[in-house]
Amino acid sequence: MNHEQAERLLSARIDGERLSSRQTVALEHHLASCAQCRAFERGAYRLREAARFEVAPAVPDLVDEIMATIGTAAKPAGLRVVRPTRLPPRRLLPRLAPIGAALLVGVLIGSLIVGGPWHRPENGSALAAAEVADGISAAAAHLDAYQATFRIVEADLSPDVPERDLTMRVWFHAPERFRLDVVDHTEYPAPTTPTDLRLVVDGSRWYASGPAACPTAECPQRESVVRNRLPFSTDAPIPTDLVLPISTLADADRLTVLGQGTVLGRPAVQVEVPFERARPLFPFVEIGGDWRPFFANDRVRIWLDERNWFPLKWAVYPATGAERDAWALRFGLPDEPSLRPVFTVTALDVSTRTPSPGVFRIPASAMSRDQGARSVGLSEVARDVGFEPVAPRTVGGLDRYRVVVPTDDTARSLIAYADGLAFVNLGETRTWAGTAPFGPIGVQAEEVPLAGGGIGYYEPSTDLHGRRLSIHAAGTDLYLESNLPRPALLAAAAALPVRGLPMPDAWRVHEVAGATIERVSLEAARSAVPFPVQLPRTLPAGFGLASVELVEAGYGNGVTLYFRDRDADAGIGTIRMHLEPAQALPPATSASQSAVDVGDAHGRYTPDRSELEWIRSGVYHSLDAPGLDLSELVSIARSIGAGV
Repeated sequence: MNHEQAERLLSARIDGERLSSRQTVALEHHLASCAQCRAFERGAYRLREAARFEVAPAVPDLVDEIMATIGTAAKPAGLRVVRPTRLPPRRLLPRLAPIGAALLVGVLIGSLIVGGPWHRPENGSALAAAEVADGISAAAAHLDAYQATFRIVEADLSPDVPERDLTMRVWFHAPERFRLDVVDHTEYPAPTTPTDLRLVVDGSRWYASGPAACPTAECPQRESVVRNRLPFSTDAPIPTDLVLPISTLADADRLTVLGQGTVLGRPAVQVEVPFERARPLFPFVEIGGDWRPFFANDRVRIWLDERNWFPLKWAVYPATGAERDAWALRFGLPDEPSLRPVFTVTALDVSTRTPSPGVFRIPASAMSRDQGARSVGLSEVARDVGFEPVAPRTVGGLDRYRVVVPTDDTARSLIAYADGLAFVNLGETRTWAGTAPFGPIGVQAEEVPLAGGGIGYYEPSTDLHGRRLSIHAAGTDLYLESNLPRPALLAAAAALPVRGLPMPDAWRVHEVAGATIERVSLEAARSAVPFPVQLPRTLPAGFGLASVELVEAGYGNGVTLYFRDRDADAGIGTIRMHLEPAQALPPATSASQSAVDVGDAHGRYTPDRSELEWIRSGVYHSLDAPGLDLSELVSIARSIGAGV
């Protein structure tokens, strides 16, 4: 929780509004460590007490006068003034009366500039987060060509370089031709290797060049070449979020719509996500050179073209709070106000013209690595791998694009389907002998029913993979990986001419450190243990139960539950909850631990494992997730059983 969020919750609580248990826990933990917000709370209470004994003066309705003034004033470039929706006077007056009409003017103008809650499109209804995510997904399948130029302004690289100026050019031609050039125009105070970068992808070949990140002023150049590249490889990726932010904005639960306006002369909508979700919009940071660091919860505001969903501008605003301040101190960053962007990318021109084929020419290089994907005709697959693959002409409405087999003797096939930026990879083997579902999918994957019968095992997208689904069928194992939305991926899998079967016992049961762990249904787990197994009522948006394991050990049976996001792993990862009979916490395994109250129980928090443990009614509970802080873990824990 940051200062702005805490102040909003404090204002609501002082006004008599009832906060949720999650909000209360988060607020109290923030106040315990934040002197600034405690001072705000004291000041707000004093103001409330001072104002309580006198009648608040009437606040005149200044909306018409304000809007007339704004309408006649010179409007900043790209700002479309929209008349605000009036709020009910009963709600508005008590909050604004002690402060006066000047604040009303500031709130109105500030809301218009940043795209606040009163900023509405002309038809009177705000664009919903789901509409943005769905619009981007729909546009992905129809975009064949693209090219654009951007200006990059970076603040606080170092004390000697308070600001850098760079240019980025992007070219794309469906389905797998891409180029990114970054040119550094900064005038450095000392001899420095400029951060000039290049990334070129031409189907089965991938090339990247740029200076190494190094502590000295002059850094060596690096080149990387990949040949026989797998279709839509995440190991040699194409950063197509620069064209359409499919990965960044796929999850509507993690997306906030701020407002609408105009950018580059185009109607645009502004959205906000944390930096950890927006990483795909910053691929140049991974290619090479020195770049400033970013905090995971820094806010990234993105302007999108309302017609075709191209990102036209995005900027990073510092998060607030003690945790961010401590992080900035470690990196030697100066004080960075939360309302001043520290990194901005702005489009100078955008078009859908088809780039020249020469744009995607990859330089010759002696150093290369091979991903082992040999392109073949569909009729050649049986000869090379020993079976006729499942190979419909279309999958998920996408056309068959490329067929590859391994360059070694592995009996597998991979068929890529594509249209525009949308893709599905369909892998298959008839000789799978692994201990988990086929493909980059773990044994804790969510079991999902497929339309028409059968089941599959699903995992959300991550930084390394798209959304994935594995199907274990009679005589064959398949997996699908895609950037399509979850419903579209499941529909594509259901249309394949196979019927998914449950996991075999060899995948469901395994031994770990003398304990037998078996994947079971929630009902089976509840019937196998002598204590209640209750699910949390509070989870991060989009999360749900993915799988359950029964743990049989010497102390008796325990249960482990796994909670996953339905769409995208946005830095939180898997939330794991384990329960087993016990009367006391196990011995501490870390020197860095702290005591925590979990509702009516005493608990223990281990920050280096992001793990919260407590005992309630003779049952040991542990809750861990790599991307959650203590207040979020406590909120989940208190929503279980007696702690609600």
